[in-house]
Amino acid sequence: MSMRDILQYRILVVKDPETGSVVAEVPSLGIADQGADVPEALANIRAMVAFHVECLQEEGEPIPIDKDVA
Repeated sequence: MSMRDILQYRILVVKDPETGSVVAEVPSLGIADQGADVPEALANIRAMVAFHVECLQEEGEPIPIDKDVA
C-alpha cells in the first residue's frame, strides 16, 4: 500500500456520560481516542488512525479495510 492510497474508516462518536468527554472509535481497527469536544476527538482519532496504519505497514501486517464504508 502506498501513501497515495486512500483509506476510509467509519468513526463512531459518543459522549461519555460519566466524564463528559467525547469518545471517537474506529471499530474496524479496534482503536479509540477522546477529546473535550467532537472536533478534538476527531482530530485525535485521525492522528491515531494514521499512527496505527503506519505501524501496521512497518510490521508488514495487513491493513484492515472497513467494509461498511462505501
